[in-house]
Amino acid sequence: MAVQLTVDAKQKLFIATYKGEVHDDEILGLASLVRSHPEFDESFSITWDFSAVTGATISTSAMQELSRRESILSPTSMHVIVAPQDHIFGIFRMGQVLAEKTKPRVVVVRSAGEARSLLGL
Repeated sequence: MAVQLTVDAKQKLFIATYKGEVHDDEILGLASLVRSHPEFDESFSITWDFSAVTGATISTSAMQELSRRESILSPTSMHVIVAPQDHIFGIFRMGQVLAEKTKPRVVVVRSAGEARSLLGL
């Protein structure tokens, strides 16, 4: 899997760091990975960091499926996607629009600094 999950319990944050090539299954499998983590807490927020991704094949259908799913996190939890690459930024912005009802606190940004600022870190 091209994703590494870490937890910052002090900041109440899951950090999903994607590296290398990313495909639909890594995107769609993140909820299961988070839910099965021993420190799972639905009140935490999550960042999806794509800064180290060298290539991505994320289909529109996978993004639509992801957007339809209810969040495993609390409605007050933020989902912050860090996507410096244009193509990844664009597909997740589409997902943000599609997910307005299922995940109202999704934000797509270009840098980790913007993500930290949004999360108040």
